[in-house]
Parts: sequence; structure tokens; C-alpha cells
Amino acid sequence: MKKKTLLFLLAMVIIGGNFVMSKELNQPFEKGEINPYSKFFTGTTYLKRLVEKDDIWNSSIANVTFEKGARTNWHKHSGGQILLVLAGEGRYQEKGKPVQILKKGDVVKIPPNVEHWHGASSESEFSHISIEPNIPNNETTWLEPVTDEQYK
Repeated sequence: MKKKTLLFLLAMVIIGGNFVMSKELNQPFEKGEINPYSKFFTGTTYLKRLVEKDDIWNSSIANVTFEKGARTNWHKHSGGQILLVLAGEGRYQEKGKPVQILKKGDVVKIPPNVEHWHGASSESEFSHISIEPNIPNNETTWLEPVTDEQYK
């Protein structure tokens, strides 16, 4: 009886562990902590800095993870931005243009001073690497939140 109980508990741990793992977004970098810039986002996002801003590499690189439906406010970068999609399904939109669906492996090159937003789809978490080139002169200007109507 003890053997059956032990096997049952072991099976539950294995199945339960796989269930928990399957809920995690499979991405190569740690998702990090709750985003300290959350006042510029709708929903919950996480930030893991990979390369801090400096004048040696002239860039800032971070992994940003979005829970389902989470997104940035409209914003722009004076030196541009590059997004490398790691996992999940996301959305990207430039002001005045249609929304683009983003999938693993997509690259988005955002020219300087272009107003845009990006985030997760309503059905999937989403993760991307954000590269802000042209440091130290690349400043982010945060604008108004993306409305639910604009998001849909």
C-alpha cells in the first residue's frame, strides 16, 4: 500500500510539475521583476535588464515580459528602438497604421520619434528583447495609455 501511495504522489508531483511548467512562457531569459515603469503600462509586465545604458555599447537591452492583454502606453524613442520577439504572441502598432501581430522570431525596427505601442495579445503572454540604441541621446517620451478600443 505504501508503494502505491508513494507512486501516486510521485506521479502527481511529475504531472503537477509539468502542468506548472507548461503555464510558464518558454523564453531564453529570466522574466525579471515587476516592471518599475508600470505606470506607463496597462496590465502586468516584468523587466529584466540584460545590458545597462552606457556609453561604451551605446545601447540598453532588456527582456520585457507581458501578461495576457498587457501593453505599453503610446510612446516614442528619440534614438529608435528594436524589438526581438522571444515567445508568445504580441501586438505592435505605429500611430496611424494597422496593428501588427508579432510571433517568436519577429524583429521590429522602430525609427526615431515614431509614436507606437506594443504588448501581449489578449490570449497569450508575450516576451521581447527591447534594444534602445543611440545612447546617451535616446530618450523615451511616454504618452497616453492605449485605449481598449485601440487595443482591439
